[in-house]
Amino acid sequence: MTEAKVAITDDLILDFTGLFSESPPEAPESHVEPLLGAEWTGDREAAQKPVEGQINGLETQQAVGLYLKTQREREAEQRSLEVYRRYQENTKTSEQLQTAILKGLKAGEDVYSLFLQAAKAISLMTSNSLFYSQAEADLIAIYGRGLQQKPPLQREREEAQKRLQRLLEAEQREQPPDSKERIHRAVEAHRKTIAELGAMIDRAEQ
Repeated sequence: MTEAKVAITDDLILDFTGLFSESPPEAPESHVEPLLGAEWTGDREAAQKPVEGQINGLETQQAVGLYLKTQREREAEQRSLEVYRRYQENTKTSEQLQTAILKGLKAGEDVYSLFLQAAKAISLMTSNSLFYSQAEADLIAIYGRGLQQKPPLQREREEAQKRLQRLLEAEQREQPPDSKERIHRAVEAHRKTIAELGAMIDRAEQ
């Protein structure tokens, strides 16, 4: 048997008996091992609630995200349908204008009206409403009042007469005193404009 004690001095002796013992020393009592073999006696539902809450929260977020995605797709589809519907309407109207232009040429209509119809068709085909409004305004200002051409002057007078009719109808309706006064002034201004255009048309015919 191995000597387990070593004398360093007469008063100091080292004891290694525990190192060379055939049976290992007993381990200290564990406070955890008894719990490992014991059955769970706590509230399992309470323990699962945090996990279930996380799952439910994740499902809610996914549902909201899916709903918002569906809404965006639906709105995009509606916009696409609206654009396509407007495109179809513009195409149909432009085709009608092209037919009217050809008929007008054969019937000898004035070139100014045909030009405006062509400008309208281009405006519809390109979805550029500003093109037509600018062309019409320039035609009336330059070829009408500027160059004293009869057709543009007649067109301007017709538009003024239409506006005057609407103003007269508005004047007959119940209006606040200040609005009624403004409408009356607009009526007088339109009558003056129509008279001026009539005089210009008469001079253009000479």
